[in-house]
Amino acid sequence: MPALAADLCRTAEPGTQPPPGAVLGIAIGDRQQVVAYGDAVRLPGRVEPFTDRTRTDAGSVTKIIATTASIMALVDSRRLALDDLVGPIVGRTLPAPITVGDLLEHQAGLWEWWPLYLRARDHDQALDLISSLPARYPRRAGRHYSDLGFMLLGAVVEKVTDLVLDKASQELVFGPYGLDHTSFGTPVPGAPVAASSSGDRIERTMIDTGVPYPVDGSVDDFAGWRQHTLIGEINDGNSFHAFGSVAGHAGVFTTAGDLLRFGRGLLDSLAGSGPASSATAARFLTPGQDPGQALGLRHWTTPAGPAIGHTGFPGVGFAVLPTQDAVIVMVTNRLHAERPARNLETLWLSVLDGLVGQEPAAPDPGTSGPP
Repeated sequence: MPALAADLCRTAEPGTQPPPGAVLGIAIGDRQQVVAYGDAVRLPGRVEPFTDRTRTDAGSVTKIIATTASIMALVDSRRLALDDLVGPIVGRTLPAPITVGDLLEHQAGLWEWWPLYLRARDHDQALDLISSLPARYPRRAGRHYSDLGFMLLGAVVEKVTDLVLDKASQELVFGPYGLDHTSFGTPVPGAPVAASSSGDRIERTMIDTGVPYPVDGSVDDFAGWRQHTLIGEINDGNSFHAFGSVAGHAGVFTTAGDLLRFGRGLLDSLAGSGPASSATAARFLTPGQDPGQALGLRHWTTPAGPAIGHTGFPGVGFAVLPTQDAVIVMVTNRLHAERPARNLETLWLSVLDGLVGQEPAAPDPGTSGPP
């Protein structure tokens, strides 16, 4: 595993730059190993090593570690049902009769992404704008991965619990799963944290070019662009600028150790001894209409069986392999790069390929255990 972590930080596709640092973790049963390599921050006059205690922007892993797991808990306690209509819950008229299950499976037909902060300045304005956008696809016409759908799911959690999403996630997920180093927004002051992108450069380019999503707006419509290297700030523009870093699609900082603990909680739930019932856990981890998508969680095929989890744009990967009783975690700062970053999917698949079938080894000298 140390060799794989080093390789991630030394090689890249032509024209791209490898991440400055990485943390890899694997757990099988009660045995686990975490290896850190490289730098969490690499700036002129400031270099900080990656460790297993370094917080990182989880990006879209927020979708499962906070939002999906919160909804799982609400479904488990029968406070919410997967066929409940979302519009009446959030108090808005949506472009179609969309259910909670539709959003979890990315089958609601909503836009994949839209820079809400061009027109919305807070949580309620952002939700109003999502509701006003016309559907991009027919409902249940296929999987169309949607950040906007998970923003609505975050609002569902808030309405059902009568708590702000960060408080609801703490009560429903972070506490029960033992995620002591996971939180929305800014990490604990003084905690080591990995750098990510150079301001909002990536999203400015997306708006300028209309790639990969054509949007009705201009970079000149927004005056709050960040230009500094982000350290301890959420990379995602909608989360940071429109939702105050607390949103259903992005906003969480976490560690490799907490991701391993979360995975163990899912596997224990499947076995009947975790935070959720085995029936509910199995339902959420089973693919739906699209074989690569379950309720909030993605499915990858490996030689050792299905890997179920999610990736996060800043450079995070997470999966459980139920047939192996295993959890695999990748944490990198791939966006902390001057040249284009390594492709997230190929980076993550290389980790899955490299770690599937391995047994956790005794830590190497200089390698510490998970926090």
